[in-house]
Amino acid sequence: MKRVWKFAAAGCLCVLAAGCGSGGGPSALQPIIIDGSSTVFRISQAAHLAYRKVAPEVVVVVDYHGTGGGFSRYGDGEVDIVDASREAKADEEARANAEGMPWTRFLVGYDGITLVVNPRNTWAKALTVAQLKALWEPGSKITKWRDLDPAWPDQAIVLYSPDNNSGTFEFFTQEIVGHAGNQRDDVQQSSDDNTLVSGVAGDVGALGYFGYAYFASNKDKLRALAVQNGPGAQPVAPSAESIRDKSYAPLSRPLFIYVKNSAARRPEAAKFLAFYLEKIDELAKTGGYDPPTEADRASNARLLAGLQGKAAAPAKAEPNLTKKG
Repeated sequence: MKRVWKFAAAGCLCVLAAGCGSGGGPSALQPIIIDGSSTVFRISQAAHLAYRKVAPEVVVVVDYHGTGGGFSRYGDGEVDIVDASREAKADEEARANAEGMPWTRFLVGYDGITLVVNPRNTWAKALTVAQLKALWEPGSKITKWRDLDPAWPDQAIVLYSPDNNSGTFEFFTQEIVGHAGNQRDDVQQSSDDNTLVSGVAGDVGALGYFGYAYFASNKDKLRALAVQNGPGAQPVAPSAESIRDKSYAPLSRPLFIYVKNSAARRPEAAKFLAFYLEKIDELAKTGGYDPPTEADRASNARLLAGLQGKAAAPAKAEPNLTKKG
């Protein structure tokens, strides 16, 4: 009998309370609502925590329901910014335009989807893309580690992945299986990457995947596998350097925010967006990712200037956003 565990969605909601005026009442400014990728969540969360020090009167709400969930809420008119760990699909963009809600896309960092095992797994150091495909594709008959390599033990493999609304799930399945959204059925899925971390950390036979930042912040509980991208290629482990130079293939990817054009012209949202993009190097690093390139930042600046008619003057931030405290 197949064992299929599904974790309930457990998106983490971060709400910054509105600042109070002299009368103690809430701010009349319209909240800025962000939802989508749990990967990009870490960057947007860093942005709103930093911006609270600059403009405490502005309410910023950051949630995560997966990239697909964020685009769905956008289409319903519920959010201003979608955090996305993949590009928008044609139908998602068509819906946004049909609803009269065009957007502008900004690149906010680079990530490498990281394959992780339990530290007690002492045998697997690297997997080939062919092995990964054979393991994760629908109908796979691989159930034990020795099925991947006869030198490995007769230990059951327990698989963990993001849920079907996740951009990470779609990117991984496209690159590894060859069809976005297709993987075997007996996988324990969750919308919460921290749940996946706990699952792999608690099972010697486990194998899972998620964004690099969730591995980097849990290195004491997990071990990352290198990926061999093709016959004769050297296995490459995920790292800030291999993600930056794209040698960690095929699982390196860009990260985006999709900003509703009309929302970006509201004064409070315009200032927040300008702050977000000006400080993106520090914010991406705080989130655990490689920051945009100089060319990416220049493109973001041109897009912002075109969106707002002129480049919005960012508010002054406290220095060293990457430092805690």
